[in-house]
This record gives sequence, C-alpha cells and structure tokens, in this order.
Amino acid sequence: MDLYIIQALGITAFAVNMVGFSTSRDQLLRSLIFLSASLFCIHYVLLGAYVAGLSLALSGLRSLISLKYKGNRWFFGFAIVQTLMSLAIYDSPFDLLPWSASLLNGYAMFCLSGIRMRVVMLVGAALWCSNAVIVGSWGGAINDLTNGTLLLVTIYRMKTATNKEVLNQA
Repeated sequence: MDLYIIQALGITAFAVNMVGFSTSRDQLLRSLIFLSASLFCIHYVLLGAYVAGLSLALSGLRSLISLKYKGNRWFFGFAIVQTLMSLAIYDSPFDLLPWSASLLNGYAMFCLSGIRMRVVMLVGAALWCSNAVIVGSWGGAINDLTNGTLLLVTIYRMKTATNKEVLNQA
C-alpha cells in the first residue's frame, strides 16, 4: 500500500481523536476515541508495527470499558491480555514502547484520577510518541505530541486551581 495513504489514515485518526476530545457529550467521546484507536490500529499494522496495532485495538476497547468499570481487577485483566498478545507477536525491543505505554494508560484509566492520572498518561504519551517516530507514523507523532501538550496544560491548570482553593480556604 502507498505510504501516503497509510500516513493519511494516521492523520485522519489524529483528527478524529481531536474532535473526540473537544466534545462535551460522553457517548460521542467514547465512540470517537474508539474510532480513533481503531484507525490508528490499522495505520500501525500497515506500517508493520504489530504490537502498536494490537495495543491500540485493546486501547479502544479499554476506553469503552473503563468508562463504566474501574479498579485493579479490570486493569490486571487487560494487562494480562495485552502482555500475552504482545509476547506472541514481539519482534524487537522497540515493541516494549507501545506495550509499556498501553499498560501505563490502562493503569491510569482504571486506577487513577485527577492529576495523578494525567501525569501517568503523559508518560504514556511520551512512550507512544517515541514509538511513532521510530516506526515513521506522522499522525501518531502529531497525535502524541498534541496529547502530551494538552496533558501538560491540563495538569498545570488543575494544579493552579488546587493552589487557589487552598489559598481561598486560608
């Protein structure tokens, strides 16, 4: 398949992801995150990054499930499936990047909230971005840089709001 078509699919996935994060409707957000992860899954598989593709397939499913269910049990269930499937198609040490990012983001979604959740997701975004650069995914790199930037801004805003609340209570 033509590399530009594969890259266009990644850019499309990025656009869907940004639309999803800009909506205030939870059901639409869930649907668009799932669609974005599905498109990125196909994109990475076409680039030959099979562990990344698998991780994104599981991430899409995890996004839908984590909105209704929380806790260590769900995280460990997804972590076991992720690890077993990743081991089955492991090709190089670079495959540890999407595996690690997916585990971190799963932990954040199922077990954390607030600033802690976003800090862990920021580390995950950095790992995903490294993977995107290594495998040559333009859309993935843009998506992960944007997600990382948005997470940094949100962490700052949440921290600033928390500090203002403490000062107002004093």
